Amino acid sequence: MPVGEDVLWHHRALCRLALPLRAPSRGTWQREAAGAVLHMEATEGTTLPAGRMARLLLLAICDAAQRSDAVVVELGEDPAAVAQRVGLETTPARLRELAEQLQRLTGARLTVAWDGGPVLSVFDARGRARGLAGGWRSSVRLTARLKATLAENAVALSRPVVLAVADSPLAFDLYAWLAASLPQDGSVLAVPVAQLQAQFGLPSQTEADFIATLETALAKLRSAWPALEAATGAAEWVFREAPSEEAPTAPVAPSQPEAAPLPEPDLPETEEPVLPEPDAAGDEEELDLEAMLNAEAEARAAALAAPSPVSAPLPAPRPGPVPERPSRPQAEARPEPAEEPVPPEETVPVPEQDVPPREPRRQERPLALKSHLTGLPQVIWLERSNGREIPVIEVTPGGRYDPDLSTVIALEPVALQIWGGLYARDFERVAAWAAANRDLIDDFWDSRVTDFEEVQRRVRRVPAPTWR
Repeated sequence: MPVGEDVLWHHRALCRLALPLRAPSRGTWQREAAGAVLHMEATEGTTLPAGRMARLLLLAICDAAQRSDAVVVELGEDPAAVAQRVGLETTPARLRELAEQLQRLTGARLTVAWDGGPVLSVFDARGRARGLAGGWRSSVRLTARLKATLAENAVALSRPVVLAVADSPLAFDLYAWLAASLPQDGSVLAVPVAQLQAQFGLPSQTEADFIATLETALAKLRSAWPALEAATGAAEWVFREAPSEEAPTAPVAPSQPEAAPLPEPDLPETEEPVLPEPDAAGDEEELDLEAMLNAEAEARAAALAAPSPVSAPLPAPRPGPVPERPSRPQAEARPEPAEEPVPPEETVPVPEQDVPPREPRRQERPLALKSHLTGLPQVIWLERSNGREIPVIEVTPGGRYDPDLSTVIALEPVALQIWGGLYARDFERVAAWAAANRDLIDDFWDSRVTDFEEVQRRVRRVPAPTWR
């Protein structure tokens, strides 16, 4: 494949482990698996990077560093330059998220280690103070030691595949890892399920939930990478890249530094995967809405099942002859088999503590926050996770919860209406309130807050200076 057009270079160490899906509530985060360690620590007043744009930013930074011999990586004058380098559509929501995640990346201490080597910082601390001032930074500074390892650990990722899985963080993580790990001779790569879960799973996921999520992400990845073959066994997954009929020449990392960033690719529209079009609102992020809607519908159906309505009486029959009902043939009576006597020793009941009954999963109801607490004309309903990954809140026009009148707003990676609907001005005010109360929402979502009095003490009113 042409190096300048269809290849994006990534660091092998960053391909092994997944970043968090959403920012942790604590100021530190670490993942250790597959011989690698990735550690992040937020500085005072900052939030840790997370989500799909943090992944794509690290990819863009590594790609620009691989094409240059300097530790200072030029990103461009605005977020649109980074989006164009990767090939993303420059929607307002994407550009805002890129700017926010770059500020988080440059404001955090990010370190990596792999294969028993030393712990290396990704970014040079000398540029961190300027990164906390806000706004877009046209350049970032890598540490000299990490930059020196990039040439030996550069992994070529296909730009079309990256674009096809850009909206699925797990599919992107799997692609980067497989591109760095699959044998080049066509042999198989066998990985235990426990290792995959340690590399890419969430701490709250069970093995069954992780496998279901993994299968969905692999299906998305295989549609963009048809040569990938994946199969599951009793306790491991097996991966292989099928050899193509016309084996392409493997890309080679550029040996000479380039004086300027390469121009953006000019690919035919039929060859480059196109990300989903934004909805009518224009500024909301694109997510897997179908899966989220299904999850929300199932959660509400289990938590707030209304009693079945009483059927109306049937109308009286019209006068007239009543047709005879055909008789139903009687089933042939068969003698029941005689029960065999059970030996006395087999009738002893099993102690209850040895075989505990399986209790149904308890779905917790949402908590209502009314106008005197939030400053909003609507009522905000805080939700528990109940096994879901993406935090949501609900909004109703009145104090009585009515699923038919509620609006569900997802908060990751940005605020987005996925059920119901609010006017644009109302949605902006609710989104501003959610941003001001994100710590409380996350603590209630993860059941770290259970006392309503604590919720009342911590809740903040909608930021008034933003609205005229």
